[in-house]
Amino acid sequence: MIFRKIHNKLERMASKKGITALFLLSHTVLLLMMLFTFPRINAKFGTQAFDLKTFGYSQSEATMMLRHLDQPTIDLYLFPQLFLLDILYPILLALFLSTLIIRLSNLIKVNQNHVFSSLFILPFIAMFIDYFENIMISLMITNPINVSSEVIKTASLFTLMKGGFTTLSWLVILILLGIWLINKRNNNKHTANTV
Repeated sequence: MIFRKIHNKLERMASKKGITALFLLSHTVLLLMMLFTFPRINAKFGTQAFDLKTFGYSQSEATMMLRHLDQPTIDLYLFPQLFLLDILYPILLALFLSTLIIRLSNLIKVNQNHVFSSLFILPFIAMFIDYFENIMISLMITNPINVSSEVIKTASLFTLMKGGFTTLSWLVILILLGIWLINKRNNNKHTANTV
C-alpha cells in the first residue's frame, strides 16, 4: 500500500524532463564532491576516503587512515562533505534511479502487481544505507584515537552494502533497458513485415 503511494508520486516525476533534471542535479553534486572535497580528503588520507572504498576496508586500514587526519580535514569531511553534499547526493541519486526504473518498467508494461514493480525501492535502500554509513564515518573521524573495531566494521559493512544496492539498481536499469530495446526492435520488425 505505502509502496504504491510512493510509486505513484515518483511516477509523476518519471517524465523525460524529470529524469533529466534529476540526473543533472545528482551528478552536479557528485561533480562537486569529486572536484572539491574528495581530492582534499583523499590527499590527507593518502588513499581514497572511506565512502569511496567500494569493497570496504579492514580495521588496520581504517586505523592507519585515521592517523593521518588533522582538524581541518575532519571539519571538511564533516561539512560540507558528509552533512551537506552526501545528504543531497544519495536522495537525488535515489530519485533519479527510481524514476528511471519506473519509466522503463512502464515502457515494457511490467504488471503493477508483479514483484518486479517494486524494484524502484532499491535505490532508496542504498540511500538509507549511505546515510547510516555517513553516521558511522562521522563517529570514526570525530574520535579517531579511540574508535572501536565495531564502529569500523559497521561503517565498512555499510560501505559495501551501499555499493551493492547501487550496483543492483543499475543492473535492474540495464536489464529493463535491454528488454525495452529488444521489444522495440521486435515491434519494428513486426511492423516492417506487415507493411
